[in-house]
Amino acid sequence: MESVAEAYQVCAPSGCRTRRHRDMLRAMKPQLSSISTVNDQTERLLGFSDAVFAIAMTFLALDLGAIPLDVGQPDGPTASEYIHENMTNYAVYFGTFLVVGFLWWRHHLMFRYIKRSSTGLVWTNTLMLAFVAMLPYPASVVSEAPGFGLALLILLVPLTLIGLLMWLEWEIAVKQRLVIPGLPRNYVTYIRSQVVASPIVLLIASVLAFVSWQTDSSTVLRLAAGMWALLAILPVVLRRRWPAPQQAYSVPIDTLSGDWRSLEDTAEEEATRIRTLLEKLRNGSDTDRITILTDGILAIAVTILALQLRPPPEDEVITNEVLLENLADVPGTTYLATFVLISLFWRGHVRIFAFLRGADPVVLWLNLFFLMFISFLPTAAALQARDENSTTVSFYLLMMLFTAASLGLLGQYGARAKGLAITVGGGLDRKIATLRSITAIAAFAIAVTAVWVFDMPVLSNLVWVIFVIGGQYSRQLRRKERLPEQAVAT
Repeated sequence: MESVAEAYQVCAPSGCRTRRHRDMLRAMKPQLSSISTVNDQTERLLGFSDAVFAIAMTFLALDLGAIPLDVGQPDGPTASEYIHENMTNYAVYFGTFLVVGFLWWRHHLMFRYIKRSSTGLVWTNTLMLAFVAMLPYPASVVSEAPGFGLALLILLVPLTLIGLLMWLEWEIAVKQRLVIPGLPRNYVTYIRSQVVASPIVLLIASVLAFVSWQTDSSTVLRLAAGMWALLAILPVVLRRRWPAPQQAYSVPIDTLSGDWRSLEDTAEEEATRIRTLLEKLRNGSDTDRITILTDGILAIAVTILALQLRPPPEDEVITNEVLLENLADVPGTTYLATFVLISLFWRGHVRIFAFLRGADPVVLWLNLFFLMFISFLPTAAALQARDENSTTVSFYLLMMLFTAASLGLLGQYGARAKGLAITVGGGLDRKIATLRSITAIAAFAIAVTAVWVFDMPVLSNLVWVIFVIGGQYSRQLRRKERLPEQAVAT
């Protein structure tokens, strides 16, 4: 068997003479590859996404474990009778779980090739996760009203939107060149065909469910439910037109620009550098477990938000009118607004820990305070949704203010602490980071004061106005910074 050294000797004088030699040398170099499921620029995005998917899929079975105490007792139903009565619930759970798992698989397939992130990609993914986290609600509605086309439509609409947003994520990644550089056309079209199959099937099923609702046709309803089988069939059919690539796609790291570096390539040297610096710090450590804990708690918090979305009571007679009233009563606006705000806090945490590579007791405690308020936000949101008045809205905004303040303190301390392994950007990066912290704190402080003083809950929308103004100012600062650079370049 030929050794690597022999391969070097053969290739060194005049280049690689055989394909086998070229493959051997290529294997020796660090690769940016579709085999790797994470990259340094997408690691936390994927960790957060996987956590939301996992928790939402688990919450689908949340109500199934609430077994009445009288089951198996002399005055209650037998276990067999109870199982028979709940077969529809179990069928809805198994069916929905498999569909959500299939959509996660599509997400996994895309991000094997997506190795960078952008603002558009992150926000599209965040909106997609908002629909994933709320899936236990429409699934429970179908369990309560299995024979209603409207109930099935309530479940199919968010599933369709998840599929469409995933498709949009792939198009954004290709257009903004976030995929592995030089990705061949057949790889792009294969992933596109696989991702677009899900929303096509789910959209057709949604149309059939709508027709069933309007015509009260059980035949069309069964046809809509049967469309779910196409989720597994259509990708197989599409592979005949756009076949799967024969092998993984990889690019040697040393052929790319400096900002394209794989997690595997940077992990060892980064760990060595951080360890050397932290050895000089009393009671210091790296930040790996902090970020894992944070992503997990934030994922649980945004998924718990969806528990506010409850189906009609079991003892209520189900009609289309009851389902529509339930849709009108669920606090969808509060859910989406809180989901977006928590996602903004998560993005801020990601930015901080992209620079902060070491932790001391102060960092640990500030992060714990931040997580404490994050974990309480679903409770504050539930109170506001139950009775939206000046008191509940002020309490909600006050919790948001405490969350923003703790995150801001964490960022400011991390950027200025001595002895930590910190890689900080230029003066503009520091200025924008500080501006973001001040904007968030000021937005919630001004809003809670206005709501409390004027007794007008609608003034809580000042938060979004201030966020937009702060974002525009940050972009102007970036633009002014780029103009001198572009002038020097020309």
